[in-house]
Amino acid sequence: MSPNKLQDPALLQALQQVLFTEQVPHMLNSAQSAALCKQLSCSVLELAERMLPLAASFAVTPKSHFNVGAIAIDTQQQLFLGANYELAYGPLTGSLHGEQSAIFNALSHQASSIESLVINAAPCGYCRQFMNELENAKDLQIRFNQQNYRLPQLLPESFGPGDLGITAPLHHLALSDAHKPSDFAKASYAPYSHTQSAMFAYQGDKLLAWSCYIENVAFSPSLSPLLTLLSQLNLNHLSLDKVERFELWEHNDNRFSFKQELQNFAEYSEKPMTHHGYSKT
Repeated sequence: MSPNKLQDPALLQALQQVLFTEQVPHMLNSAQSAALCKQLSCSVLELAERMLPLAASFAVTPKSHFNVGAIAIDTQQQLFLGANYELAYGPLTGSLHGEQSAIFNALSHQASSIESLVINAAPCGYCRQFMNELENAKDLQIRFNQQNYRLPQLLPESFGPGDLGITAPLHHLALSDAHKPSDFAKASYAPYSHTQSAMFAYQGDKLLAWSCYIENVAFSPSLSPLLTLLSQLNLNHLSLDKVERFELWEHNDNRFSFKQELQNFAEYSEKPMTHHGYSKT
């Protein structure tokens, strides 16, 4: 984002002094967020609120033209940016919401428990349901329009993982020992279908971004690995021009596949894709 679009020169200057770059960050670690809060004399929540235009600058919205910026804050006071991403072709369901983008960004970096989400617009019901999958959903703080809410206030009498007998809701992804592509697929959070799927974007042999499947108890808000992958590319300032091929890794016994979804996008973007199956070991 250019300085004249940010309209917050103090924040822009502080970011440059702390990060030593003019590039919009996709996350801030604990030390960086603490340094910025000290320099700007603000709290972490206030910092996140000021950074919402930065988060929204990552939005890709060819259909709605409504840019949502969201920032997830974990218990270590790390900030993870996210934005909505819409596919230019196909039905309206081909879209990733800003809150989902921020949450996956946090999960992919093995963040500690997410304690707050700061958003530049009121979250839709779809996103409120997606947030309800988190392990600490009852204590999750949501801030928008300069007001703080707890998720149960925004989603009363909710339907959650416990209603389908899930005793271990979404907390983190099992990435500590992830080395092979199949390891990232196995890290999928899929307690309802037990589906294991992960997508990767490569430039030559260089991995540019990855994603895995995330389910929701209400099924519909489950997170498409394709949309998450495209969001992760965007958050890392990587255009599709950089991508030379896509890969999809899935367990051979999955109840359904994301192969057609990725193939449709590969044809649209004129990028090659390969599909790999694996068995449990």
